[in-house]
Amino acid sequence: MSVTYYRINDLNMLGKEEDYVPYLYKPGKGWVVDNDNILMDRVMGFDESEPSNSPYKIGNTSVLDLVEEISQKEAEKIIANL
Repeated sequence: MSVTYYRINDLNMLGKEEDYVPYLYKPGKGWVVDNDNILMDRVMGFDESEPSNSPYKIGNTSVLDLVEEISQKEAEKIIANL
C-alpha cells in the first residue's frame, strides 16, 4: 500500500493519496474521497483560470506551491490538534 500525505496550505486542510485514490480529512468524518479534485489539482499544478490551450494550465508553479508533502507523523499530529 502506498500512502502520501499532504498539507493543503491555501485551504488549511489535510489530504492523502492512498493507492492512487485522493482523500481529504474532514473533522468528525475522517478521510473522505476527494471527488472535487481539490488535492490532485494542486499536486498536478492545475490552474482552472488558464485558457485550455495555455502551457500553464498544468504544472503551474503558483498552484503547486499551495500543497506540500508531509509525513504520516506530521499528519497525525495535525489531526490530533483539530
